[in-house]
Amino acid sequence: MEYRLADPELKEMDRNEVSELLNQAIYLRLAMINAKDGSPLVHPIWYYYDEEKFYAVSNTMGVKVRSLKKNPDVYFLVDVTDRGVRGRAKAKVIDDPSYAKEITAHNLTRYLGSVDSPEAKERLEISKNYSAIEIAPDYMASWKA
Repeated sequence: MEYRLADPELKEMDRNEVSELLNQAIYLRLAMINAKDGSPLVHPIWYYYDEEKFYAVSNTMGVKVRSLKKNPDVYFLVDVTDRGVRGRAKAKVIDDPSYAKEITAHNLTRYLGSVDSPEAKERLEISKNYSAIEIAPDYMASWKA
């Protein structure tokens, strides 16, 4: 995957800085085309990143999954006040409830601290209705102030 500068008026983050940002429990905003009417969609999602792909889940019957199955071309953004990463990617939907549950558990620990809270347990139960989403970037463009 290619790394590049997002804005020539700012500085590029090095790979360690990109990794540090992507390991924070912040949202990834995922842009896609709505399968129903062709309009643009942007959804904030929980994710984790393993230096190759982003991993997320969504309801198997939801608009994200339907849209990504029809058109896997996406754009993503992860940012905070003074830095960020964005890029183009391909999203792959995997209809495997056990894999989706594994990703859900990973993200619950990442965002909520554990899978033991009532909210986490409820989300794990609901994950039987989820599909896994793997997002493989073509490139990442970064910036920092």
